[in-house]
Amino acid sequence: MIVDADHDPIVAFLGLGLISGSLAGALKRGNWRADLIAWGPRAPSLERGLALGLIDRFSLDLPAIMAEADVIVIGAPPEATAQLLPELLDLASSSGEPVVTDMASIKGVIVEAAGTDYPRFVPGHPIAGSENSGVEAAYPELFDGREVILTPSGETDTSALKIVERLWTTAGARITHMSVEDHDAALAASSHVPHMVAYALTSMLADHALSPMKHGGGALRDMTRIAASDPLMWRDIALTNRDAILIAMDAMTQEHEHLRTLIAGADGDAIETFFARCREVRRKHDDILNPLNPQSEQTD
Repeated sequence: MIVDADHDPIVAFLGLGLISGSLAGALKRGNWRADLIAWGPRAPSLERGLALGLIDRFSLDLPAIMAEADVIVIGAPPEATAQLLPELLDLASSSGEPVVTDMASIKGVIVEAAGTDYPRFVPGHPIAGSENSGVEAAYPELFDGREVILTPSGETDTSALKIVERLWTTAGARITHMSVEDHDAALAASSHVPHMVAYALTSMLADHALSPMKHGGGALRDMTRIAASDPLMWRDIALTNRDAILIAMDAMTQEHEHLRTLIAGADGDAIETFFARCREVRRKHDDILNPLNPQSEQTD
């Protein structure tokens, strides 16, 4: 089932939630000319995706879906993706060799689980999401202007890579290639640690005697929004990217301690300089961090 990169292949989503459902919707919006199908261990989310018009049909029979699909998109949390991959790639090898890609926000554990025996596996990570979860929260504009990082190796099949790239560009995303190691280190700093900070801040506020959450405004809303994200997914991320997250958390702690020292010493000039540098850095990246669509709020 080797498909031409210039023709729309049949895409099968394994698991249908926010990200995979949004990708299906984005492909529908982009007039994808082949069927979009789905598999899952249980029917309700698949039935909902069908009712929402995100997919054309579904099955609870994984080998049957594998036999029909040209492209397999795994829509599962990191640990579940890593557990599924060996069986999935074995099936793919005997099912016409479809292109296989994932959307997990950790790449090291995924690539390790996949091994090197299936060159049509293209690891991927869309840098988009929401604090909401489930296929009901899916919307086609989620990836507009967003980055999708692909981490192909020297053994990755070139035609498979082109097909995955076209999948994401049709969905409105822009493509970046990175090594697995650089991806996991960069995302630990840019996404995973911000989530850890949001969780820690929310926990502090929850235990505060004055219940500050009742008096919050825009700053508190923005800082704690991602603490409402899926706990299972973020548990997986914390465990599977542990080393890189700890390095980034240590760097964050150093900056926090430096700022604390400036405040404790009432060093107004140094505090202003610190804040001004941060404002400059943040504004320099407005074009990346400010979404094209107000609904599309990055979480991973």
